[in-house]
Amino acid sequence: MKSKIEIIRELEDFQQLLYSWEQKYHPQTRSSINKKIPFVQKILRLAGTSKTITISPPPMVGGLVVRDVDPFTCIYEPPYGLSVVGVISDSIDEAIGIIESDDDFLNKLYPKVSLKSSNVTKSKTSDKVFIVHGRDNEVKETVARFIEKLNLNPIILHEQPNGGKTIIEKFEDFSDVGFAIILMTPDDKGCLVGKEDAIKERARQNVIFEHGYFIGKLGRERVVALVKGDLELPSDISGVLYLGIDNGGAWKFGLAKEMKSAGYNIDLNKLV
Repeated sequence: MKSKIEIIRELEDFQQLLYSWEQKYHPQTRSSINKKIPFVQKILRLAGTSKTITISPPPMVGGLVVRDVDPFTCIYEPPYGLSVVGVISDSIDEAIGIIESDDDFLNKLYPKVSLKSSNVTKSKTSDKVFIVHGRDNEVKETVARFIEKLNLNPIILHEQPNGGKTIIEKFEDFSDVGFAIILMTPDDKGCLVGKEDAIKERARQNVIFEHGYFIGKLGRERVVALVKGDLELPSDISGVLYLGIDNGGAWKFGLAKEMKSAGYNIDLNKLV
């Protein structure tokens, strides 16, 4: 159990590592950053200072605009050469201020564990990872194969036996997993009534429903939504993590970091 002073020192050390990486690319610095990322992200989420960014290509270049991207996924390959170190550093500074002023912060970080919560945690270390998907089979297969590469078991509902059960019953039976990945792909379109001229692409409604189901069942720290394209995302939901699916594959590193933070034994260095 770390003290406030130790937590703040770790955050400041992480800032220095980021600045060092910008000055000189060194494998040892990169390795140190990778090891500290899960802890730093956990503290930022708890403090409520974690941020996402919008990646917009220069007008002369053109290309896809990706919203709600985790800046931690762009440390080593900054989009269009734009550093994300400043964004992360600002989040850390804000978190340090909250840690110093919040007398109850350590109790939030280290809550008392009851027998019931201990049993739940044990079940959540399952190697099963549920994949909620729409109609984009290519994205579904890419994510499933990546999960297998991590030596985990991807659970895709339609690949499981029916056993004479309804869709809802089947869904509940196979939802006892340790982590859920929600694939938000542009399979639907919609708009507000009276705003028919502002139709936006969005994920299918069953995907949105199952996203909420797993947040309620597993907790938001064990659910990640992967977003393909410029989609309309559910509003008025704070603390929900969205990762943009990019052509370079940076989403894989971001997803692996979140799963590692959730307790999975994943060697991030092997993803390089």
